[in-house]
Amino acid sequence: MNEIWVNIGNVNNAARLELKAVHGGSGLGVMQLRFHVEASCRKDEAAQRPMWFEGSLYAEGLGTSSGYLARLSVESSPVTLHGLAATTTFVLVADLDHRQLQVIEEHRTAGMKFRLQLTGTTMRDGNLERIGVGSIESEVNQSNWVAILEQMQYRRLLLIELDAPDTNRSAELKVALDFYRDAEMRYLNQEWRLTVESLRQTLAALVGKVADEEDEAADVEAGFKALRREANKTKVGYPPRAEQARRALKFMCDLGAHPETAETTKAEAYSTLLMVGGLLYGWRR
Repeated sequence: MNEIWVNIGNVNNAARLELKAVHGGSGLGVMQLRFHVEASCRKDEAAQRPMWFEGSLYAEGLGTSSGYLARLSVESSPVTLHGLAATTTFVLVADLDHRQLQVIEEHRTAGMKFRLQLTGTTMRDGNLERIGVGSIESEVNQSNWVAILEQMQYRRLLLIELDAPDTNRSAELKVALDFYRDAEMRYLNQEWRLTVESLRQTLAALVGKVADEEDEAADVEAGFKALRREANKTKVGYPPRAEQARRALKFMCDLGAHPETAETTKAEAYSTLLMVGGLLYGWRR
């Protein structure tokens, strides 16, 4: 149901809340789901009485990832109905982060279904009094959900968040992940060249080497040519192709060993961090 009744004191159905629309929005570091609600006064007990609403937003239909999503708050409080049969509108806002939207996109099969669990407070004789509200269900079809994602500017971002690989897979991977975490810290400290240098160490450690033992440019080129010749004869799977990607990324990161800090920019450090992170996530050797 996209509507709910508000009970005030002993009076049931004093006001009615109806969900009219769902939109998206973006803020500083957050994305927003904005639920537009129409409130209507049905009994005198709800007239001229300020009401404050809040609650919790739940995502449904996402399998094991269903559940609590975010806190709901009214954008402009209080909500006041000035007379019997009067109506007003307000917006319930939920702030989401990029990771939450990524989980939704990984698990939804079509549109989205939300449940808004609301509570409320009103003023009676100068005292705050709890009012009974309840749950509103909201179903957003796939085309509308895509429009909401655009409003939140979700698809305008290049964002990668991956679970860290299991370090028990190999001793080399454990060392590589330690170097990668160092690269992340270097990036947070805005040390762009040192970020790439740590990634250089990461890529060498993946195969049990140190950075200075790795191949020169000619060896990288020769490796690609050999893999192409092999691919012309038989099917070459992901692991040997990933090894060539590792060698190419290592060659790229060799610039980080140079002492000229101006040679590496923030954009280069960040893009390399993402590429190496993706390689670590899928590494099978």
